[in-house]
Amino acid sequence: MSARDLNRLERLLGGILLAGVALSATALIAGLLLMAMGSPGAGFALTTGLVLLMCIPAARILASFGDAVVRRDGLLAAATAFVSLVLLWQFLKTLQ
Repeated sequence: MSARDLNRLERLLGGILLAGVALSATALIAGLLLMAMGSPGAGFALTTGLVLLMCIPAARILASFGDAVVRRDGLLAAATAFVSLVLLWQFLKTLQ
């Protein structure tokens, strides 16, 4: 992996982290404000914020997979695909 590729991947992953945390924090703050006002939508906003926060690692793994495919890095693509499948399997198990 060249320094240029690494910088691009770091920017991509950093952007995902920043966007995910910002969206999650916004939803959590909105939920807390709604809760303080006694609104029935508070639970939904808080749940949304927590779900967004939990999705950040999966989004980073998927972005790494996409980057590995674009760069034709078979080993990293296979590893991240495996991790993605394990995450998907665990998610589907929780729905049962």
